[in-house]
Amino acid sequence: MTFIYFSPFPCYSLFVIKKGAVIHMKINNNSINDKEINKNDTPNALISSDDLLKFFNLERDNVQKFSITHKKDGVYVSITLNQTYCQCPVCGNMTNRVKDYKDKKITHSILTITSCYIIYHARRYQCTHCKKSFYENNPFTFGGRLSVVTVSNVLKDLKSPNATFTDVARRYGISITTAISLFDRHVHISRRQLPECLALDEIYAFKSHDSDYVCVIVDYLDKKIIDVLPSRHKNVLINYFMLIPREEREKVKYVSFDMWNTYRIVTKHVFPTAVCITDHFHVIQELNRRVDKVRIRIQNRYKKIKETLKQKEKDKTITKEERLELEEASRYYYVLKKFNWLLFSTNNKIFDDNNEKKLNHVLNRYCNYSDLFTYMLSIDEELETASNLKDQVVYFYDHCNHDNAKKKLEEIIIDFRSCPVEEMAPFANTLTNWKNEIINSFIIVDDRSKRKMNTAIVENRNKTIKLIKHASNGYLNWERFRNRILYTLNDDTTYYFTCIRKDRN
Repeated sequence: MTFIYFSPFPCYSLFVIKKGAVIHMKINNNSINDKEINKNDTPNALISSDDLLKFFNLERDNVQKFSITHKKDGVYVSITLNQTYCQCPVCGNMTNRVKDYKDKKITHSILTITSCYIIYHARRYQCTHCKKSFYENNPFTFGGRLSVVTVSNVLKDLKSPNATFTDVARRYGISITTAISLFDRHVHISRRQLPECLALDEIYAFKSHDSDYVCVIVDYLDKKIIDVLPSRHKNVLINYFMLIPREEREKVKYVSFDMWNTYRIVTKHVFPTAVCITDHFHVIQELNRRVDKVRIRIQNRYKKIKETLKQKEKDKTITKEERLELEEASRYYYVLKKFNWLLFSTNNKIFDDNNEKKLNHVLNRYCNYSDLFTYMLSIDEELETASNLKDQVVYFYDHCNHDNAKKKLEEIIIDFRSCPVEEMAPFANTLTNWKNEIINSFIIVDDRSKRKMNTAIVENRNKTIKLIKHASNGYLNWERFRNRILYTLNDDTTYYFTCIRKDRN
């Protein structure tokens, strides 16, 4: 039976080992004698001995003995390095006196279809000056039982938001605890410098003792996450930002956020020179909720009529006029429920009157989405009024600039305040309360691209954060969750090869 093993290194494609085969390589005078390899043991070697050594982070000049054995639980690679002069870590004396050897088993994830282990015949030296003993430099590990390649592969795979500690551990033949420990020891992302344009938003992602939301801080211009905080509470945010030097905080010119009043309070406290901006997406989102409440109220009215007349029909007490009313109520309920999304669609192409008309069996007519939308608004005058007010705000954002935004917004506020629809009139108070922040959203913050600030980039990052959370079925350790977010979402973040801290429980 022949096993084919693929390497993650692009330049070293594969080698073939038959089950039970052993490859022996001995080095004399710093060279591998290939003639000493039993031809029966390596029937189909597809790479050179030099390339094979590179699978294990070795060079020809460093190896004294090298052998590969295939066993039931994986491939075992026995390695002995050349004896050299080493510097005593205590006194600095150079010595080549060998005290003894110790075999160390190292997990090495170089193969993809079976486990691979390095049996490292570690040499221990004894200093001739201070008599202290020490091991030779280990090229395979960071000092533990996992090879450098294994650690690197684990950490690289965890860069993907879909990757879980369980999947990565299984892939490289290590325990879940070990995978988590590797991440905690080698990944620690510091806060980035505060930018000129700061965006704040929250997401339901980590449940702590005092909060269900995390606060995401993003550089609007370069789209990098500055930091993630375990709460959106005012005291948490103020305490965090006040620890940052005032000189750095004064560099922040613009801060964008949704209509969460805490963000406005915090911004004015910690960024006294910054301009507050309310993202248009959240204004429209709040307005859409109100329009939908109008639709639901009207829909429920026709639902009740439908259910009442259906019962009469069942009891055979329905009149001819009531039957017509039932048919009408059924049509209205159907359109309001099934095509509610038309009220909030931003795709203007679907509202083209010239689009193909198709037969709607419920309505018993040929129509397109434009016809259905018109029909929906004709059902109730209040719904049409609510929809027109929403369109007025959308037009405001699409066509106004910072110079005329104030005047146009004041006109819109008057229209909302005089609106007879109970769900829509209170929105005038919302617009009044956030008037300055709405007007500020028209400020051009990037002259090159003519960009205005919003929190769209934060919303995009929030989707990935949700993916990280759901893929791992949640996190219990906040620091680990924070580092995973920053490590995954910022493409310029990486891990440390040296362990920067101790394992955590």
